[in-house]
Amino acid sequence: MKMSLIVTSLSSILTFAAQANDVTIPTLSHAHYLGEDSQATHYWHGKTEGMKWTLTSGNKAYTAESNKVHPLLTAHSAKMDKGVFTYRNKIHQVQGYGLTSPVIIEGDDGLIVLDPVESVEKMSEVMQVFREVTGSKAPVAAIVYSHWHPDHYAGVRGIEGAENAQIIAHETFMANIVKGSMGGTGPALGFRVDYSLGTLLNVEETGRINGGLGPDFEIIEHSLIVPNTHVKGYKGELNITISGIEMIVKHVPSEASDEIVVYLPKFDLLWGAEVIQGESFPNLHSIRGTQYRNPSVWYPGVDVLRGYNANIMMLSHGRPVVGKEHVADTLTAYRDAIQFTYDQSIKAINDGATQEDLIRDIKLPEHLQNHPWLGDFYGSIRHAAKQIFVGELGWFDGDPTTLNATHSSEASKRYVDMVGGKDKMMKFAIDACDNKDFQWCAELATHAIRIDLTDMEPRLLKANALRELGYQETNNNWRNWYLTSAQELDGSIDYSKKINLQAPDLLAQFTPYQLVDSLKYNLNAQRSKDQHFIVAFNFTDSNEQHALEIRRGVAQFHKNFDQQAVATVNISKMAFLGLLSGKLDLKDAVKAGKVKVVGDAAMVPAFFKLFDKPAESPKITLR
Repeated sequence: MKMSLIVTSLSSILTFAAQANDVTIPTLSHAHYLGEDSQATHYWHGKTEGMKWTLTSGNKAYTAESNKVHPLLTAHSAKMDKGVFTYRNKIHQVQGYGLTSPVIIEGDDGLIVLDPVESVEKMSEVMQVFREVTGSKAPVAAIVYSHWHPDHYAGVRGIEGAENAQIIAHETFMANIVKGSMGGTGPALGFRVDYSLGTLLNVEETGRINGGLGPDFEIIEHSLIVPNTHVKGYKGELNITISGIEMIVKHVPSEASDEIVVYLPKFDLLWGAEVIQGESFPNLHSIRGTQYRNPSVWYPGVDVLRGYNANIMMLSHGRPVVGKEHVADTLTAYRDAIQFTYDQSIKAINDGATQEDLIRDIKLPEHLQNHPWLGDFYGSIRHAAKQIFVGELGWFDGDPTTLNATHSSEASKRYVDMVGGKDKMMKFAIDACDNKDFQWCAELATHAIRIDLTDMEPRLLKANALRELGYQETNNNWRNWYLTSAQELDGSIDYSKKINLQAPDLLAQFTPYQLVDSLKYNLNAQRSKDQHFIVAFNFTDSNEQHALEIRRGVAQFHKNFDQQAVATVNISKMAFLGLLSGKLDLKDAVKAGKVKVVGDAAMVPAFFKLFDKPAESPKITLR
């Protein structure tokens, strides 16, 4: 197969014709909330009372029209200007500096910050802009983390004095942080986030357009300060007054299991966190990977928000909504979209539908499709309905040939042989691209790629097909994944911009037992298959001892261990972090007196050799 054939074929491909598509969800929503003849021009949703908008500087999202960007996605970027929404001169929402739009409340003698944005330098800029716009010099009194996702806490050290503040979260917050970093699927989430949020892409017409919920999601410095005040219990409530501000803090499991919201009775203002997930259909499933977000739990959570009957609603993502009837309209439409997706998916499943059927057949009613808060920009009913099948029934589709299907690589070899060889398969793929059937083109090229992963011809063809699919997308997660996978295939991917969900400041907040326990996920089963022994770690700076028992391919954690171990390692938490990160050599640490071993010292390096480090940048598409 000659490269010139591919180039000639691809030159005939026309990119997405943006002009043929109407913008059904406009930048300003006043026709929906206030009527067609409202003549309103303000930048938020609903009424004008008590609210003002201060434009600060530009828009970090890509806002130019292009035939490589769906016009709806361009219009969505236009909602993300940098600026400050201010309600009654006391409550401020700073928008446009990251994925999250932090809310800052001016109390009698201090500030309350709701959801620091995802990176320290971004949050520092947010605070600077807030002080310039308001003139406030008040110190921070309290910080609220709505849930464990990094765009809701990771910029906390960008707030001057944050380490002295009252920090509020649900009692399960830290357990979720650990599980989502080194104590579970954190490594996988890290590299998959790069694909879904487009952090490896440049902001340009052929790259990242916006972050779906905000202009971008980029973390330069990831930080964490452990909460010191907790909302306790499932659906528990904390009533608290801080700096003269009465707050009702409520646990509302929804987008995250530890989600908390805040109601301010004095202002009749509801901060809905991410129960309402921005001006987009909710991410009932995240394609980056997540445990099942049960819609039958989520939409009753929206009903909790409806119960406050608030006059103003602010959120972690998206612009404010003003007016009781408009807040109610937004919440009702949002919860109805979730219930509709769930109920109709269950109905279809009970009628025998498969995942493939659901992704094509479940569609919102028109009045919800065109609602200002339900565009297909971040979450999508397409991947949500498919996940409902998996969440309710598991992966098995009912056809027993899928129980132990031929491995995809082997199946591709057989398909290629069946059609008469790789050149024939490529001919079919090129024909599909020529006919603008880019999905089929990518699928056929995949079979040719699996014959030889180093062959660039089918890789380049698939990469171009994926780009064309991406250019047609309104959904940021889908577009970003298409375009990042294309870079992986053609070799242009830049891993230097990847997100680190195991940042040093984050790990430093973990307790010793969380650090030791997390090792079990990295045990090499083959190397440890004939091993059985216990190594204990005595943390000298906290007077606690924990152990791991290696038992033939399994590492069992023992908290507060007080039995006999083959070796006991006396070590500080910081030195232990150094060993885990590779910044501290075990032999050097022993010589320097940072580590002291009681028992069989030779078993300690033998212990660590049984563990692997997670892959840093595994191939996701090229396989």
